[in-house]
Amino acid sequence: MDIENVYESSKELLDASGKEGSDTEPTLETEEVGSTPVKNANEVLTKFRAIIAEYLHGDNLLDGLDDVTKGVLGSYSLAGYLDYAIPSGKEIVITKLLQHCCFQLQDLLRVSDGICYAHEEATTAVVQLIQMQLLNLYPKYSTQGYEALYSCPPTIYISPLCVPTLASAVCKKLGFPSSCVKVMKMNGHDLKKMEKSLQEDLAAKRVPLMIIASCGSHHSGQVDNLVGVSQLSQRFNAWLHLEGHLISHLSLHEQPKKTLQVADSLHLDLRQLLGIPSLPYVTMYRHCEIALQRAAYLTPSHCSPFSVVPLWFALQNLDSTTISNRFRSAVELSRMLINRLVTIPNIQIMSHVPKTIKPSSSTELKDTLTEDLESVQQGEVVETNSDEISEVKKIEIVDEIGDLPGRNESPMEDEEVTNVRDDDAELCDNEKTKPEVLMDSIVPVVVFQYRPKAKEIGEYPGNLLDDLNLWLVQVLERACEEIHMDIIDIDDSGYALRFSPYDCKSFPTVENLQKFLENLDQQLEILNATVDHKKTLNKIIEVSGGELQLVELPGWAGLGGVRYLPAAWRSANTEQLPDQGKEEINRINRELVAKLKETDSAFSLGEGRDGLSCVRFGMVVAITDVEALANLVRQTGLDLEASTLALETMAVMIRKGIEEAQAELQRETEEKLWQEGLLRHIPVVGSLVNYFSPPQKTSIKGRCLNLQNGRIEKSDVMIHAVPVEEASDALDNQEMPLVASEEINDAPHE
Repeated sequence: MDIENVYESSKELLDASGKEGSDTEPTLETEEVGSTPVKNANEVLTKFRAIIAEYLHGDNLLDGLDDVTKGVLGSYSLAGYLDYAIPSGKEIVITKLLQHCCFQLQDLLRVSDGICYAHEEATTAVVQLIQMQLLNLYPKYSTQGYEALYSCPPTIYISPLCVPTLASAVCKKLGFPSSCVKVMKMNGHDLKKMEKSLQEDLAAKRVPLMIIASCGSHHSGQVDNLVGVSQLSQRFNAWLHLEGHLISHLSLHEQPKKTLQVADSLHLDLRQLLGIPSLPYVTMYRHCEIALQRAAYLTPSHCSPFSVVPLWFALQNLDSTTISNRFRSAVELSRMLINRLVTIPNIQIMSHVPKTIKPSSSTELKDTLTEDLESVQQGEVVETNSDEISEVKKIEIVDEIGDLPGRNESPMEDEEVTNVRDDDAELCDNEKTKPEVLMDSIVPVVVFQYRPKAKEIGEYPGNLLDDLNLWLVQVLERACEEIHMDIIDIDDSGYALRFSPYDCKSFPTVENLQKFLENLDQQLEILNATVDHKKTLNKIIEVSGGELQLVELPGWAGLGGVRYLPAAWRSANTEQLPDQGKEEINRINRELVAKLKETDSAFSLGEGRDGLSCVRFGMVVAITDVEALANLVRQTGLDLEASTLALETMAVMIRKGIEEAQAELQRETEEKLWQEGLLRHIPVVGSLVNYFSPPQKTSIKGRCLNLQNGRIEKSDVMIHAVPVEEASDALDNQEMPLVASEEINDAPHE
């Protein structure tokens, strides 16, 4: 479906809406509007398509879209029609459409009450919620502005797992100083620091206004301590705002007591969760005073029709069961991937892993994955039974959730927090609260990193982990295109691989994931073999006697680089060598790579940090004989060096022979000069002497170099001088004069 089809489908919707209101059918392709002539709509559309064609490069981005996505794209024309045709009553229509969306989202997420606000920018609703809180806690804020906040300034706490630009956006749009926004970690023992900071705010007469936490970061898949954060927000009377993928997990759990809300407001990114482009962001927040909502522009009437109409079309075409199945499939795919990753010793999971998932043996994992695959194919919900999975080893998780309240120990030792937890337990009647349910859920974002053993890491350069993970993600992308893998940079850990079903071009299936896991096992075997063989290569280089040098190759994940050093330029520090030595090393290593490529294409030419050439090894398997490869490079280098020395010796011998031949010829020429007499060579007198006594033309035998014994010998080639008159005639004819000619016979030149 191209732009023209989208345009035509939008025309049909407009025509249908026009027929209902009048008997006459409106036409779009008019030739005149008033007195101003306009072009045909097809001509305008053709021109528009030509403008964007240069950026699309012939790709049709609308191919393969489902009917729901096509309807959402076409609904923007209806939004424009609503904005133009009903300027006075469009607020009523938008309010009604948004109410329908709100009821459907409440039923989907099992939320008892709330108001929906649709917006185009991700930070719009957060800023307006802060403004509503300011109007609620500071009655004079609407008239005095920031002066009302001077005596008791507000404080906003933001998790680093949220949008990175959220803190700066809040300060910029509200005019707050940077001291009013604190970015603090909200998981593990960091909650104690946050609690201490909140207490310091109260002591300094600062008002904790809002806490913005993440329940499943789209970037790293980590989760804040929702239980502890919710307790802090209740204790310090701060508004709790949540964003993240785990909000969609509320639709997968039956919660009998719907009155227990997970937060005061929830941020939904439906374009990712539903896989429909051009959908707006939706923020659901609890009921507040109508005056505060209107003052903060949070009422449905303040929403744009270009946000509400596409949202309404998407939710009307997708029922709650379809959306829940999509969320469930994403969770099950992530669960299956995590169940496989926790059994791999050299894989470290960086994202959130609930305690219901434990490491299992390879046999148990195979049976578990088989059951999961069959259950997902049949549309069943797979629940992991932690009692049936045996714990083999402890896994290291970045964000350990063993410090959650109600588990090992509470991060807050205050009695009031304990009382709040007891009250929640009584309200739930020994049932898990929504924050606890979310903490025990799978985040549909899995981030993991390949890491060799801890002892092996210290033996290699610091960028080795990044190179290995970059190679792994590139190979997996080529092997299984259906599973999209990203490479992200995690602070203090380096590059890591990231998987999310929502980011794939088409939602992956169980078969796609199974194929991906098979390729992952194969590539991990290659990585493990390469890392193990690196130690063997290092030992071989150490005992090579200086002939081979290990080269650090930045950005190369293969076995490594080896440089052959000629005998004349063997040095541990090649950077201090003269330019002649560096050129000689580059030359012989380039010839070495060209020679090795004739036997195996796995060799390639590399360049180290010092700028010198080297032989580069690629990835290897477990059966690769690294010692044989190193010996092949060494022996080939020795052969090249020996042949190079032979050529240099021959060149020196030839140069010396040429010098000796030139010396003998010069000596014979001087003897001939004395024999002919000096008068013949005087410019004026010589011509008279030559006229009365013409000289006899003589020739000098040439010299040749015998390469077998290195001696200069006389040859039958005769070298004689050309008369001056012939040389002048040659110059007049613009020809190159012959200074010397050769003649095989001994007869004089006539």
